Amino acid sequence: MGSSAPHGLKPGHKPGIPLLPGLVYAIPMTPRHLAALLSVTVLLLLAPILSLAQPEPSPASLSLEEKIGQMLMVAFKGPAVSPEIREMIAKRHIGGVILYSSWGNVENLRQVAALTAALQAEAAATPSGVGLFVGVDHEGGPVMRLREGVTVFPSQMAVAATGNREHARAMARVSASELAVLGVNMTFSPVADVNSNPDNPIINIRSFGSDPNVASRLAAAMTEEFVRARMLCTPKHFPGHGDTGVDSHMGLPVSEHDRNRLERVDFPPFRAAIQAKAPAVMTAHVAVPVLDPSGLPSTLSSRVLEGTLRKELRFEGLVITDSLGMGALSKGVGTVRAAVLAAKAGADVLLFGADIGHEPPEQAEAYEALLAAARSGELPMARIDQAVERILAAKKAYGILQAKAVPDRAALIPYRVGIPDNIQAALAAAQDSITLRHDRTKLLPFRRGERILVVWPERTAFDPVASLTLPEGAQLLRTPREPSAQDLQNAVEAALKADKVAVFTYDAIRNPAQRNLVNTLLSMKPQSLIHVALGGPYDLALFPQAPAGVATYGDVPVSLEALSKALAGSIPLTGRLPVRLP
Repeated sequence: MGSSAPHGLKPGHKPGIPLLPGLVYAIPMTPRHLAALLSVTVLLLLAPILSLAQPEPSPASLSLEEKIGQMLMVAFKGPAVSPEIREMIAKRHIGGVILYSSWGNVENLRQVAALTAALQAEAAATPSGVGLFVGVDHEGGPVMRLREGVTVFPSQMAVAATGNREHARAMARVSASELAVLGVNMTFSPVADVNSNPDNPIINIRSFGSDPNVASRLAAAMTEEFVRARMLCTPKHFPGHGDTGVDSHMGLPVSEHDRNRLERVDFPPFRAAIQAKAPAVMTAHVAVPVLDPSGLPSTLSSRVLEGTLRKELRFEGLVITDSLGMGALSKGVGTVRAAVLAAKAGADVLLFGADIGHEPPEQAEAYEALLAAARSGELPMARIDQAVERILAAKKAYGILQAKAVPDRAALIPYRVGIPDNIQAALAAAQDSITLRHDRTKLLPFRRGERILVVWPERTAFDPVASLTLPEGAQLLRTPREPSAQDLQNAVEAALKADKVAVFTYDAIRNPAQRNLVNTLLSMKPQSLIHVALGGPYDLALFPQAPAGVATYGDVPVSLEALSKALAGSIPLTGRLPVRLP
């Protein structure tokens, strides 16, 4: 027989020398090999010691410039690391970024994963090496900065309509899993506002509805799942944006409620989220005179942030502002000054989003203004250190304190993002949410052979109606969001030939032209019209005489797929209204 050799060595090779107990290096031990092996072994042995020799970033180890930068979380333009955002990371030491499709950050999922990895690499190259918060609005329903290729759940209000807390948990669990693969470590959700105002132009179906108990249970459930998945979440918008008639992107809303009402309605979901260990809370640009008689927006009010949120609700995590470029602030004190005032009031992270009329250079101006305020004493060092301590603590707790090279995640995307199991979870929630308010003349489900007219309001750049499966032979009539007299005439002519008319509205509560269209068709088809409220369910209250009324709480693909099944009779309509209709 031939000569034997240790496993892995060819005959003629000399066995290696055991340098570590139980470990034999199966390579020839020439002096050159031995020297190289010794070098690698020493590095392996010393790695833990060297790691310990590099202390974790702390407020004491950061310069004033680095501390101010850590308080900033900014938007930027383009699908890759631009010179502007590279400078903000390298020279102004920003603590985080927020991604927006509207500013070109999102082209496809592989590109997003590459972008977030490149951003963290830029942070790793800075002297402090502190990792970045990478945040995104990912609420489900209408507010999703990442949409194509990810799992899009129905709106929070749709989830509330299911009456099933497990759908809220699944929504958070799937979102956290998919975002993590893409390099996102912070989601600006859940919305904890109680939408008690039917005319609310900005919250509406983004909320869990008008019942504070339901909102509390579901906000806590989502928060628990996000925390379990180590995804930073930010229940919003404290102290409550649910009973406002003004969009804070455009102006300053004022909540005139008394303290008792706030305690009963607005605060409970935030208390529940805080008890569920929410790592952060986002502020509202809403004035609440009973909390601060000065009329300051809550984002700029120490009475609200330090008094109510910190002392009364005992919140110890990060306070993050809503975007400082929104009209509620920018049309008042201005975005740059708002940054200083918010920091003084108790905000830890100052968010600069992709607001209309605001450009990235404004972020650098705010940084310089904060630095000047710190040097002059207007912004106390104690307040800065307090904010930075919280920021670094959150980053440590969620594994992003020290930026590091991230392996290519592209190969994981097909197996983790938008996968069938996740989409099925979203569809299950949507199917349980479709709500039949009434069907007095037994119009549903549709029956074979019926001549059905579907009147659809076009409202956005994308075409959600593609997700609606119409009965065979049904006619689809598209109308503008604000139908003209000619559109009305076209609908009337088509309705004359139909057995049933399904007319869809999207927030007709704020659209007189849509209301006129529905009422005209109702006068023609008083016994055979189905009204479907695609947006807020409050539209159902506008047409109480409609023989049938259905609510979907949004028009994302899974909601329209679920609606198609419900109209065809293949699933029951089991949803329950999570709001009080006027």
